Amino acid sequence: MATTDPSALAAELGRLVDAVAADADVARTGGDSLRLRARLDRAWDGAKPGAPLDPETSAALRQRREAVHDRLTARFVVLRDRIPEPEPLVLIDPDGPTLASFFTAPAAADGTAEAEAAIQAAETRLGVTLPATLKDLYRRRNDGATNFVLATESADAPLRFEGDDAVRAADALWQTVLPGFGLVAQERLETLGAIRDGIDFGGDEDKSWRAVLPGIDRLIPISAHGSDLFLCLNDVAPSAGPSVVLFDATATDGGPGRITFRCPDFACFCAGLRRPGITVEDGVALRGSRLLGDEA
Repeated sequence: MATTDPSALAAELGRLVDAVAADADVARTGGDSLRLRARLDRAWDGAKPGAPLDPETSAALRQRREAVHDRLTARFVVLRDRIPEPEPLVLIDPDGPTLASFFTAPAAADGTAEAEAAIQAAETRLGVTLPATLKDLYRRRNDGATNFVLATESADAPLRFEGDDAVRAADALWQTVLPGFGLVAQERLETLGAIRDGIDFGGDEDKSWRAVLPGIDRLIPISAHGSDLFLCLNDVAPSAGPSVVLFDATATDGGPGRITFRCPDFACFCAGLRRPGITVEDGVALRGSRLLGDEA
């Protein structure tokens, strides 16, 4: 609304309020009511009501707007009480990642000498040969977020879980194995031993990670969540190439943590990754907990 003519602006705002009021009465979900409120507020704020209008007209329009807000709230409550909450639903996409689909953002690197130099520098500094598939990913992006964070050790794990009990089963079957929801940048790669040495355990070596990870100085985290979850390349046996392990440093018994997931090599690990499927809640599309926008 770009008009500054008082009569035209008052008429336009009046039509906006009437249109949203009419739509409020036929809203089908609570999400519809919330989106109608947002639509009204955005359009109203965009028009900057009040400035070109006389006080009486402005006050009358504001009163009508507040009445529509009240109607939207009432409709939201009716729908909430009338329509039962849908059963929780978790979907897993059946397809694994490709080099092109792994990252959520477009490729940043192009396989040039600069990308190769960064890979070589990381390998030299760490004394390890990075897996070929991981290097291919780093050639596309030095770091970056991904939706492919789930994996399972069950060969016949289902891909659809509906209902509270089923969703709890999904959490047990499909682990989040990329705890950082992406890869660590190559220049930040270091051994888990170096990370451990930078954390104060209060002098109790028995509760340190070294107590359960004798090869900790050959474990290289490539994705991490804080200082408690680490997806690592396990280069304890270099001749065989690095395997992949997920180390959870939190233990319910107060101990030093444990390995909760294993895969024999990174190519196998990457091929087994899956991402959450797309679900729709109140007309809003989500992939896992990430909002994708209004339902198409």
